[in-house]
Amino acid sequence: MNGVRERGTEPRQDAAQRSARPVATADAGRAAERSEVSGNPLGSPEANRIAHDVPVTGMRPGAIRPPAEAAPLIAFAMSDDEGRMLASRNAQTVFYAASTVKLGLMLAVVIAAERGELSLQDRLECHRVFRCVDQDGTTETFGLKPEDSDASFPADGTMATVADLVAMMIDRSSNEATNVLFDRVGPGRIAEAFRLCRATGSRMERRIGDPFAVRAGLTNETTAADLVAVMRAIVGGRLTTRRNADWMREVLEAQEHPRIGTVVPDGLPWGSKSGDVPGIEHDVAFVGPAASRQFLAICTRGYEAEPGREAIRALAAALLP
Repeated sequence: MNGVRERGTEPRQDAAQRSARPVATADAGRAAERSEVSGNPLGSPEANRIAHDVPVTGMRPGAIRPPAEAAPLIAFAMSDDEGRMLASRNAQTVFYAASTVKLGLMLAVVIAAERGELSLQDRLECHRVFRCVDQDGTTETFGLKPEDSDASFPADGTMATVADLVAMMIDRSSNEATNVLFDRVGPGRIAEAFRLCRATGSRMERRIGDPFAVRAGLTNETTAADLVAVMRAIVGGRLTTRRNADWMREVLEAQEHPRIGTVVPDGLPWGSKSGDVPGIEHDVAFVGPAASRQFLAICTRGYEAEPGREAIRALAAALLP
């Protein structure tokens, strides 16, 4: 379970300074990286410079540099409410998703609820140990490491509503809540949610921290363009009722681990979902009121934690009005 850390760790008001060693990701050989910064009045030349020039700094002495396929990389996509791309770079490059993949799970839960396949008020049992079947048919269990666990997650055997588990999964990025919901909804519904968003480069095939699924080659991936598409679908109510879209927006607005949100001008509404593992830092946010809302996703690979977060903040500040 090395490198499992998939919970946001940067408080809204006090950004934590933690160090993480870059690691290889599974992008190699996937979608070809492409540079496509479109002309726009929102500062794209500056954003392009930042995407090129942010150095790999903050490495501990003796830290292992990522291999060539995991060389430092920044990707971003920014669209308006209609889906028109305002700026992008490497937007179709596939990254390990970290906790941003939880957006697809949230959407899948709500779609299933609206179809009558479950209720947001259903109560599920909370637990920290998860059962799985290995490739040879052996039944085993796994738990999350302390640094990857949600200290505030309810005690084993406690019942929590689906709605409460969704909120835990998004606002504080609870991995335990994520795994409980994943087991209830299943990867098929999550894959359908991504398809409905036309997020063709995204997938959530396994629970967080499942070593048996990792050995079987299952993974969770996304692109900057897909994150924008999924966020647009969630907040815009394109696949759900307006009432449920508003509820999901409120959950996103309660985000405890923002990156982009820290540079949003005062007075503008925003909500977001970040994700990180060693060598990976991502964030996706909606910014602004409904009439002028914009969507921004920034994905990074190959940076220590704080340099990666600073790259996200700098790029967001350059792109946002």
